[in-house]
Amino acid sequence: MRLLIFTNRDLAGNIMLNLLLPTLCKTHKIHIFVSDAVGGKNTNLPPEPLRQLKFFEQQLPNEILFPALEQSDRPVGAYYLTFKELSRLYEVPMESLNEIKSPETLAHLQALQPDLVLSVRYGKIFGSALLQIPRLGVINLHSGLLPAYRGVLATFRALNNGDQEIGCTLHYIEDSSIDTGGIIGFSTIAAQPERSLLWHILSLYPAAAALVLSTIERISDGEKLNIQPQSAAGAAYYTFPTEAEISVFLNKGWKMVDDTDLLACYKQFLGP
Repeated sequence: MRLLIFTNRDLAGNIMLNLLLPTLCKTHKIHIFVSDAVGGKNTNLPPEPLRQLKFFEQQLPNEILFPALEQSDRPVGAYYLTFKELSRLYEVPMESLNEIKSPETLAHLQALQPDLVLSVRYGKIFGSALLQIPRLGVINLHSGLLPAYRGVLATFRALNNGDQEIGCTLHYIEDSSIDTGGIIGFSTIAAQPERSLLWHILSLYPAAAALVLSTIERISDGEKLNIQPQSAAGAAYYTFPTEAEISVFLNKGWKMVDDTDLLACYKQFLGP
């Protein structure tokens, strides 16, 4: 099966590729597209805690950690790999793509003749023209439980609301609305108050990867999935949290990032 994967150039997107590619590349032809940020350009300066979060999940890995690893002599395949290392090891084309609706982009995607598109943290909204390209549709892994947590930073919202479980939702993208398509399944983990927001975000993906892999194989085998339409009851859409909302979060004892959590994450690339 020809599979296009769309993801974002951040730690979670990278970790998800590390979890998916060893299995998917055995039986499917993969092509990866990577966005550089979630959403459009914002001229307003985000609150400091959001800038801190972005630094540790995106800027530090992409600008310092990953380039250093690519110049080292560590055994490739021993730990999590960088984007470039994954592309090289699995011989998978990987392109930066931030303009998703241009005629040139659509023609390029059409020429690849994909059977299925998988989106995981991709930073741009798919238009209706793209959704018509793959013959088996477009599925998206959303890092929140739908329909209660549509939009961005769903994990932040769930923790701030006192949820005991957080999770991901695998669903179809059926139109250009956000996080509204039919649900394939969920994966969940328990909230841990002693851990940071970044730890919770990154910890969602091992269980979610298993859900994605099993779903892709079922689709590839021609199995009819039991798709559940989203209910309007309890649905909510969230944008990036404000400084006041982040203050409430921090005053409850939560942390955006934590040095112990960061070291545990980075050691997955560096080794013991």
